[in-house]
Amino acid sequence: MKKSILFLALALLMSIDYATAQKQVGSDKNVEFTFAPLGGNPIGIQGIRLRSFNSDGTGAIRLGLWIGGTTNVDVNTQPGIIEDDQPELLTTDRSFNFSIRPGYEKHFAGTDRLSPYVGAELFIGMGSTSTEEENYSTNDFDDPDNYVVWTETSTDGDMTIGLNLLTGFDFYFSDNIYLGAEMGFGFSSTSIRDGEFEVSDLDAFKIANGIPEDTDVEFDPTINGSNSAWGPNVQGTLRVGVLIN
Repeated sequence: MKKSILFLALALLMSIDYATAQKQVGSDKNVEFTFAPLGGNPIGIQGIRLRSFNSDGTGAIRLGLWIGGTTNVDVNTQPGIIEDDQPELLTTDRSFNFSIRPGYEKHFAGTDRLSPYVGAELFIGMGSTSTEEENYSTNDFDDPDNYVVWTETSTDGDMTIGLNLLTGFDFYFSDNIYLGAEMGFGFSSTSIRDGEFEVSDLDAFKIANGIPEDTDVEFDPTINGSNSAWGPNVQGTLRVGVLIN
């Protein structure tokens, strides 16, 4: 249903009289949004890009931005399963992502409504995830009936740096309004941050895992690695932009 609505909207936009269409003429500013028409969430915004054209409209400095996150809460244990007075226990997953893409475009003559270009952009991105799980057990070695709620939390993250050579086009279907697409060839390197683990109640953790009371417990980071990739890439998104003179 969402895809049908989206394609209907695009059809209506494309029906606008092309006689009024005008592409950049120089010193224009540009606000642009990207979305994935064939993805699972076709009307969701995939990012925002700003562009500033030079005086004759043949070159543009660009800056792409994305920031977002998720929080997902699940009930891992229903009330009263472990003990009669045991509350509802939750598992909470969180994520956060941020990226910035500075770059430059060189535009060619094309046609009155078509503006093809080549360019390059640098990609810097970072993300983090965490999982917090609630438990219910005793935290007293001398009183096994002293039940409390305590949590185990795992966190990790990554950072990516990349460079992308690209080509694309802007098609102006109305005055200063366009659709565009883009593809490129690039390289990226991702460093995965060491995983960390912590608990809110160390005694409860020891008892739950059968660790003697007088044992020193330290949670060493989980050492992770890195990965890299290179090759052609096709952006699975369409770009919709507006020029601001």
